[in-house]
Amino acid sequence: MSSGGLDFPLDNEGKRPTTTVNQGAIAAAIKAHDSDAYQAVQNEKKWRFGYAKHIVRQTQVATKSEETALGIATDGLEYLHSTMDFSRDGASMPLKAAMAKFRDGTFETVEIKGSGATKTDGLEVPYCGRTLRGDEVKAQAETWVRKGVIELDTGAALSKVADTPEWLDLSDHTFVLFGAGSAMGPFPVLMALGAHVVAIDLPRPQIWTRLLSIARSSPGKLTVPLKESAPKNASDEDIAKVAGCDLLGQTPEVRNWLLKTLASSKKVVLGAYCYADGPLFVRVSMAMDAIIKDLVGELKVKPSIAYLCTPTDALVCSASSKVTAMDNLKKSTWWQPLVGKLLGFAKMGLSPNRVKGESALPVVDALVKDQGPNYCLAKRLQHWRAMLSRKDGCTVSSNIAPATATVSVVSNKSFALAYKGMHHFKPMEVFQSETSNAVMLALLVNDLRNPLSASQPTTKLQNPMQLFAATAFHGGAWRCGYAFGSIGPSAAVAYIVTGIIVKAYLVLYSAIQALGWSWALFLFATQGASAAEGVIARFTYLQMAEIVHALTGMVPSGALTTAMQIGSRVGIVQVVACAATAESRSAMSTFLHLFYICWSVTEIVRYSYYAVNTAGLSIFPLTWLRYSTFLLLYPLGITGELGTVYKALPEMAHHASEACGLSGSCGILAVGVYKLGFPGLLLVYAICFPMLFGLMLAQRKKALGKKTDSAGKKKN
Repeated sequence: MSSGGLDFPLDNEGKRPTTTVNQGAIAAAIKAHDSDAYQAVQNEKKWRFGYAKHIVRQTQVATKSEETALGIATDGLEYLHSTMDFSRDGASMPLKAAMAKFRDGTFETVEIKGSGATKTDGLEVPYCGRTLRGDEVKAQAETWVRKGVIELDTGAALSKVADTPEWLDLSDHTFVLFGAGSAMGPFPVLMALGAHVVAIDLPRPQIWTRLLSIARSSPGKLTVPLKESAPKNASDEDIAKVAGCDLLGQTPEVRNWLLKTLASSKKVVLGAYCYADGPLFVRVSMAMDAIIKDLVGELKVKPSIAYLCTPTDALVCSASSKVTAMDNLKKSTWWQPLVGKLLGFAKMGLSPNRVKGESALPVVDALVKDQGPNYCLAKRLQHWRAMLSRKDGCTVSSNIAPATATVSVVSNKSFALAYKGMHHFKPMEVFQSETSNAVMLALLVNDLRNPLSASQPTTKLQNPMQLFAATAFHGGAWRCGYAFGSIGPSAAVAYIVTGIIVKAYLVLYSAIQALGWSWALFLFATQGASAAEGVIARFTYLQMAEIVHALTGMVPSGALTTAMQIGSRVGIVQVVACAATAESRSAMSTFLHLFYICWSVTEIVRYSYYAVNTAGLSIFPLTWLRYSTFLLLYPLGITGELGTVYKALPEMAHHASEACGLSGSCGILAVGVYKLGFPGLLLVYAICFPMLFGLMLAQRKKALGKKTDSAGKKKN
């Protein structure tokens, strides 16, 4: 980007500090509306570390009335437009003066009309390896609402778009995309829906090569600014070399070009999707704001405006969020407060998500201090422009987007670790870019098409700040028991423990079990049941560790269900050990052999599957065996177990009549089996077997059905 153009103002030492402007903007915004809050901002000595509480306070003050909210927005933006510097040809001036002065310069233009077919499939949402459509989108939206990942009105909006596929024909709209190549921008989807996109991005050929390629294969139209005219039959490579503009160095010229390009357009949407790190984000956001401000004021037809609202901010939220957050705090997993206290010594502990305010406009503090005051200010000035533009008659879409694992975010190793462990803090969910892009596009469409949307200036709001509470896809940040800004370190620790250490342990455990049962089967095949008996007993007792796995949350299985399954196995092993006479062994032989074989084969397959799957690998033949062999082995195994117990009961009755009693000769679970009696045992099996077998059938359909669907799609 240009070294001149839009920047922070110079100080007396010839430097361009950001803190002065950052702190000054927040102070100017609040000054006329709360003197105590203003004085607190002025007195803050370490703005980089203390800014967050002032942002929360400003948000609370804004909820007092519509006049206050709009006044804060007006005063904050006026300060920034009067303070930010624009330099050209050695001369410097305030940004607003530059926008008034440079009215002549512009760009050349080229239009690309795509040749692709118009999409007719309705809303599509890629999610967890699948593409959801129609009722699937609605079902998933209901699930997200139920879990607290999104709000009720968000789910309703997604369902409305899924039910109204004609809304997705965007050929009647012109979208100006600032940051058209952004990872979170809707460019590919808009082009696929037949929209006319006016793309604004850096003059970098690699960006434009990608955008031009997408446009050519779409049913949409792309308009591109050029620094010089391109030949009539220019290739995309030639166009890419001269395409693009510098938002910072050519802010007035971009405005001029857009006014000319959009002069005859009726339905214009101005989408602010540029993102940059640190102070550069404030500069880019101010450039977008200066252009949007003039377009709103000068276009014949009021444009719509679209922003992506961050979940990591202080925002008005739904009233139910406060109650749910408190409830989730009480239900937090046992290890979370412990880890939070340990990290507290390093000032990285967990803080409760205490939604502030007793009124109908509660404020959630989801600020992440590490993102810094520049990121916060860049997003805050977008809020200010959104409220003022809506008051001025514009439709404004400013929905909260969820935490998203974009390339730029996960390139930061700390953020990457935190995102991977975020799901441990219910109901937090981090999304992939393709999912976020799809759902945010759907919410944008709802805002543009639905006359009842909060984005519409005709929709009555109690306070302009409610614009950011409506249809929020916050990913659980509002309803989590802990403040979103505090869970990062603990989430990273949770991932390191569960995703690396525990994962490695579970792979090792499953591998050992698979090897143990393989050895048992080998001994049975080569030396007989008596040789395998000890190995089978040891590895069955080792399975009791799985109860601990379930109790500690290492695996998602229920502890009670696991204890019942493992307990029944151990009970059978103890029954076999109890009936050790030659007569009993002869009577049990057929049934004993049957369940030894069934157990061994089942466990070899099961633990091999667990080891491979936990390691992140997928081997379909092994998956098929895991979810198919039970169809034969479960009924045969149960037959062997019941037959063995039935044949062992006479000797167990003999032990029960001896002085030392049954408990002295057999294990405690074997005693339980004996006291239950064979009729009782049959009843237990009659109740439990259909339940377990039905569960396995459902799991088989889910596991193998996905593979079949995937194979069918590839074939088609």
